[in-house]
Amino acid sequence: MRLYYEIAVRSFRRAAVYRGAYIAGMLTNAFFGALMSFVYRAIYAAGGTVAGFSVEDAVSYTWVTQSLISVGGAWLSTEIMQTIRTGEVVTDLSRPWNFYGYWLSRTLGERLFNLLVRASLTYVVGVVLFNARMPSGADAAGFVLALALAMLVSFSLNFIVNLTSFWLVDASGVVNLVSVLLMFFSGFLLPIAFFPPALQAVAYVLPFRAITSLPAQIFLGKITGAAVAGALLVQIFWAIVLAAAALLVLQAATRKVVIQGG
Repeated sequence: MRLYYEIAVRSFRRAAVYRGAYIAGMLTNAFFGALMSFVYRAIYAAGGTVAGFSVEDAVSYTWVTQSLISVGGAWLSTEIMQTIRTGEVVTDLSRPWNFYGYWLSRTLGERLFNLLVRASLTYVVGVVLFNARMPSGADAAGFVLALALAMLVSFSLNFIVNLTSFWLVDASGVVNLVSVLLMFFSGFLLPIAFFPPALQAVAYVLPFRAITSLPAQIFLGKITGAAVAGALLVQIFWAIVLAAAALLVLQAATRKVVIQGG
C-alpha cells in the first residue's frame, strides 16, 4: 500500500507543476458555467420550476458539474492508451506492482489536486458571480463520499476504454463515443430530471449518473436523508462491477501481450 500511496503523492505534486494548464482549464469551465447560467436565467425568466429545479438549482447544478469536469465528471483521459501505442505499457506491466493499482493511484493523486484547486476555484466563481448554492454540513459530508465513489467509477470506465487499444488499431472512436455517452447520460449537460421518461429510464440503468448526477444532486440537497444511502449504494454497485470488468479486461490484455511477445 505504501507504494501506491507514494505514486499518488508524486502524481499530486506533478499536477501542481502545470499551473498554466489548470488555470486555463478553470477559466474554460468558468466561461461555460457562466454561459449556461445566463441560458437558464433566460429560460426561467417567467419563474416557476422545472422537474423540481428552480433557477437557483439549475444554475448551481451547472457550476457543480463544471467543477466535476476536473475529476473525470465528463471526460476520458487517454494516458494509458498512449503508453499502449508507444509500447511503454510492456515495461509498466513487467514492473513489480499491480498495473490497475498503479494507474488508479496515479489518477487519484492528480484528481485530488484538481479537486482542491481547479474544481473548488471554479465553484467559487459560480458562488461569487451567480450566487451558486453552498451545501449544508450533511450535504457536504454525503458529497465527499459520493465524489470518492464517483472517481472510482470514472477511473474503471476510463481504464476499460483505454485498454481497447490492445485490440484496435485506433481506439479514438471508442473514446469519442463513450465520452459523448458520458456527457449526456451522466447528467453533465442537463439534469437527468429534465430528460423525457424514456431517456431517464436509460440513464438509470447505465453507470454514468454515478459519476456526475448523483454527487451533484447530493451536493445541492436534491438527494437527502435515506435517499443518500441509496445513491451511495448505486455508486458502490457500479464501482465494484466496473472494477471487476476492468481487471478481466486487463487479464485478457496481458495474455495478448504475452502471446504476441512469444
